[in-house]
Amino acid sequence: MTEPIHVLHVDDDADFAALTATFLEREDDRFVVDTATSVDAGLDRLAAGGVDCVVSDYDMDRTNGIDFLTRVRDGYGDLPFVLFTGKGSEEVASEAISAGVTDYLQKGRGTERYEILAHRISNAVEAHRSHAESETQRQRLEGILKTVPGCIVQVDTDGRFVFANERAKEVLGLERSAVTDRAYNDPEWRIRDLDGEPIPDAELPFSKVCRREAPIYGDRHTIQWPDGTEKLLRINGAPLFDGDGAFEGVVFSLTDITAERERRRTLEETERRLDLAMEATDTGVWEWYPETDTLVWDETLERVMGLDSGEFEGTYEAFADRVHPADLPTVERAAEHALETGDAYRSEFRMFHADGSVVWVEARGQVVDGRLLGIHHDITERKRREREVERTKGRLDSILENTTTPMFMKDEDGAYLFVNRRYEELFGLTEAQVVGHTDEELHPSSMAAEVRANDRQVVETGEPLTTEERIVVDGEERIFLTSKVPVHDGSDDGEPNAVFGVAKDITEREAYRSKLERQNELLEQFAGVVSHDLRSPLTVAQGRLDLASTECDSPHLDDASDALARCQELIDDLLTLARTGERTTTVEPVSLADAVEDCWQTVETSDATLDIATTRTVRADHSRLEQLLQNLVQNAVEHGSTSPRSHAPEDAVKHGSTGNQTQSDDAVEHGGSGLTITVGDLDRGFYVADDGTGFPADAYERVFEAGYSTDDDATGFGLGIVAQVAADHDWTVDVTRSEAGGARFEIRGVETA
Repeated sequence: MTEPIHVLHVDDDADFAALTATFLEREDDRFVVDTATSVDAGLDRLAAGGVDCVVSDYDMDRTNGIDFLTRVRDGYGDLPFVLFTGKGSEEVASEAISAGVTDYLQKGRGTERYEILAHRISNAVEAHRSHAESETQRQRLEGILKTVPGCIVQVDTDGRFVFANERAKEVLGLERSAVTDRAYNDPEWRIRDLDGEPIPDAELPFSKVCRREAPIYGDRHTIQWPDGTEKLLRINGAPLFDGDGAFEGVVFSLTDITAERERRRTLEETERRLDLAMEATDTGVWEWYPETDTLVWDETLERVMGLDSGEFEGTYEAFADRVHPADLPTVERAAEHALETGDAYRSEFRMFHADGSVVWVEARGQVVDGRLLGIHHDITERKRREREVERTKGRLDSILENTTTPMFMKDEDGAYLFVNRRYEELFGLTEAQVVGHTDEELHPSSMAAEVRANDRQVVETGEPLTTEERIVVDGEERIFLTSKVPVHDGSDDGEPNAVFGVAKDITEREAYRSKLERQNELLEQFAGVVSHDLRSPLTVAQGRLDLASTECDSPHLDDASDALARCQELIDDLLTLARTGERTTTVEPVSLADAVEDCWQTVETSDATLDIATTRTVRADHSRLEQLLQNLVQNAVEHGSTSPRSHAPEDAVKHGSTGNQTQSDDAVEHGGSGLTITVGDLDRGFYVADDGTGFPADAYERVFEAGYSTDDDATGFGLGIVAQVAADHDWTVDVTRSEAGGARFEIRGVETA
């Protein structure tokens, strides 16, 4: 602990004495100041002992400071005595020096005089103590120098090192023996000031101590180690006196503060970079002095607000005029709170830019010595993003609340965090009844166990899951297709801590799928029976035809053979469609006219006429294209022909014939004077039209449904096959009324070769 300095201040003005005591104790925490308002009281205090220095006024009641000094010298020898007087003159100063005053200081205004007084008291006491204890120091010095943790060196009156302790090597870069071979001003030290300039001998610490015979504190200069390393030293020095009080050298405490300087430089560089960063990020600095209502803006802040350097008026009123009126009360309340409590100041508000636009700013500050010091940052863009986020959140909330699909979120323990309105409606529960509870608490145990297992899988694996879950709704078990995804809160471990789910009721769809699967099974069985039962008579017919060919030569036999072959292909196609739902389509160039001709040969056309108005070649599966055309021709002929029904297939929508029709001049004609069927081109497609009676008004939307027919005796598969063939080619097929009043089928999306 630093040894206290007991000061006795004698002044007949008690208030001034007390004020001086306060300033001295504040200036140096070693000072303990006693006051007295008369010389007699001061002598009584001296008699009690323990006083290190006397500070006295000159002009006092019935006596003066010189008389007091004389009595002190008579009774207490060279005890430090400082004359601190308001009456200054050369006569008084001369008289005081003659009486043996230690120091002389004239009173004055301002705190600087007390700082000087404190410094002189400190120097006087230190010198007195040094002189009084010189012999003791001499005896103790060597032991102290060897054991202190800092670098301690001793220099004789000629300036040569005579002692260095063990820490010298760490600070001076030399062994102790090498240090004592040098003088304090040896050129090899390369002593420089903080600016790198050589220091004259007279200004070196040793010279200062010798000249003053008083300690020095906090001198700084650099030295150079033998290896070229530069070190910055902080130097404290004190004079040494022999038993007779004669000066015999200086002892120095040397501290390496190189690292401290580097830290200071780093700090300065950091501050410089901070200034650059604040300027680059449009962060301004302001200072508000409430007592004078002065408000200072730096150049960056002026620039951010659209002002030239120095243009801001520098008053709080000028600032307030730029704040949006609706926000000014909030700004002022925040500032008042900070000034009253010392808490940090922070406020976000709108201001008017010099160009008239409104900008959002954030101001932060701290109370420092009665003023508010802070920074100003433009947050207009951030506010815009926040508004956009709020709008997006509002839209998302609206979607979540108004969607017809149940949605929910649960934490990793299965407790609900959120459910939307559809979930509430589905289970007849409010969000308040659900949030915070688990499925085990809300739903049947069998359902809860399945759901919980799926939730746990998502959390543990961190992977989404889509699965079917059996959920009980109003006592009925329904099937939901549930998609669940892991939710992360952004923590460092990256582990999911919640599950978000969307559920879709697929109970009816699953029932329909099961029904469809059963129908497909029956259809496959049916197709097998049909194909077997038809193949046998066709085989017999083909055999008979072969026998007939050996007995007679008729062109009708070739046509019959082609018809049987086409029947065989249709049976194969029917079996493929029934068993797979989709026949493999091999696309190749096909002449549309040739395909129509081939189909015409395999259909019992009675007295119908074919009008081929196309020469187009299309890309299609040859067999399936003929299948499509054949069903369209059959559909027209069956109901437009006057021949007995046994001559036509029974799977067409029923139509009536209008009798004889006029065919186009450029058509290829076949058949008689009954129904006319026309095949022509469309843009990216073709059409098949007839001049029959067309469809009933209520049949247009259902003609392609499998099994639908206007004839109770027909199967209704023909046009369903047409739709399937078109779909397999990525074509579209539509039906409308032809110009002649009959049916017109338009096939589009057809690629030409």
